[in-house]
Amino acid sequence: MTDTTIGAIPVGTSDQPHMQRVITWRHAFWITAGASPWVLFSIGAVADTVGTPSILVWAVSAVIGFLQLFLYAELAGVFPRKTGGGSVYGSVAWIRYGKVFAPINMGAYWFGTSTSLAVLASLCGSYIVSAYFADTGFATFNLTLLDLSSVLPGITFQLNGTIVTGIAVLLFVFAIQHTGILRAAKIQKVIALLALVPLVLLAITPVVGGAIDYANFSPFELKGGVSWTSHEGVLLLAGALLVAAWSTYGAEQAVTFVSEFKDPARDSVLAILSTGAIAFVCYVVLPFTFLGVLGLATLTQPEFVAGYTQKAVAELATRSFGAYAAQAVTIVLILALLLSVGTLLAVSARTLYQASVDGVFPKFLSRLNKHRAPVAGMWADVVVNAVLMLLGHPLFVLAAGAVCYILSVSMDIVSVRMLRRQFPDRERHYRAPTWLVNYAAPVLALFNIGLIVVGANIIVPNALLYGIGSIALISLLFFYRHYVVDKGVWPDHVKSDLGVPS
Repeated sequence: MTDTTIGAIPVGTSDQPHMQRVITWRHAFWITAGASPWVLFSIGAVADTVGTPSILVWAVSAVIGFLQLFLYAELAGVFPRKTGGGSVYGSVAWIRYGKVFAPINMGAYWFGTSTSLAVLASLCGSYIVSAYFADTGFATFNLTLLDLSSVLPGITFQLNGTIVTGIAVLLFVFAIQHTGILRAAKIQKVIALLALVPLVLLAITPVVGGAIDYANFSPFELKGGVSWTSHEGVLLLAGALLVAAWSTYGAEQAVTFVSEFKDPARDSVLAILSTGAIAFVCYVVLPFTFLGVLGLATLTQPEFVAGYTQKAVAELATRSFGAYAAQAVTIVLILALLLSVGTLLAVSARTLYQASVDGVFPKFLSRLNKHRAPVAGMWADVVVNAVLMLLGHPLFVLAAGAVCYILSVSMDIVSVRMLRRQFPDRERHYRAPTWLVNYAAPVLALFNIGLIVVGANIIVPNALLYGIGSIALISLLFFYRHYVVDKGVWPDHVKSDLGVPS
């Protein structure tokens, strides 16, 4: 299938370079393989929230995430020349009901995706510093750049070895992706093989070898013996499911690259299903193995809950493969984090790019470099997340990111049904089952919204308010672009190809 046979929307405007169709579903699989290791850094938080039923939370969330992938596969098939993921495609449906829905959907998705970069890059930086600079002054120095705590409690800009290394990680991944998606995919493949194979073996070996202690799953009750049907029990479950969803829904990012597939009709479906399959295994088996081998006491240690999984993973590796295996754990975790940062940067930057092309975000974000990489979007992500790291990536930002991401996912899965009504004759590379589109999708969307409303404040007090505030601030970018720069008129290709009025 060539560009001339795809009757959809151009990726860029006529006076700028377009993205190139140079990858297959296999390349996309390696680029988005970073979605799988995310589970490692949330296992402790979920276990600390609900206790031993955390394995049930992960299983339920993984099933929901996998079902949603079929809806995303159809979304990508409707718009084979657009990049940026489900929020870009879904906003086409929502935009007919109000211009503001476009920045809400795209902005929520970008914020929820991009802010994870600060967390993962910081974790990677901390592992590198502790492994290779532990006995140096670099590991202990701490410099306060700006103290705003007297005006904004808890807000202090500071610099230390972990933050410097985390920013270096972002710049390293930026340099890889600056060379274009094809070369980046090949590098991601090497990193993925070195990171995912050990993690998969770490997950499966204790199960096959009989190392699971089933006493660790007992008593199978909510934290503190809370009743499953009580108000407190519902709150705990909703909070845990929200945290898990931030990981288990991530395989949808495989459809981000549909405008760069050689054969979008084939590659988009295979990319998302292959990514979803390996992620599903990691999301279900790894939490089961960690709890079954290490027990709840280990999983709820403060450092493990905060995402610092090094000691726990080393202990699991020692029990499974012997003491020598623990020595490789730090390297595996660093590679897993690099892989995840690569996935998020590639996806987030493309969302910014397409939102700019479609007249939602500032024009400068639509710039591609000579390798057709969204260089302006990548720089924007690096700068935003460097600032967050200087702030110490405060929890309220992470909680707001979770709220934004799940809101965007909810809008996306409902938009599949809306687009079938709005564009009934447009060719789709894949059609999700009717029961999933018409009945399951609305139920899943309401379920996800319920997790936000009921469970967000379990993660961080006032998390829901922070999420809404973040979307409101991001929407200001749209109002400036649309009403000040574009004088309230959509770009010509948006009006003509999507049937959107000015």
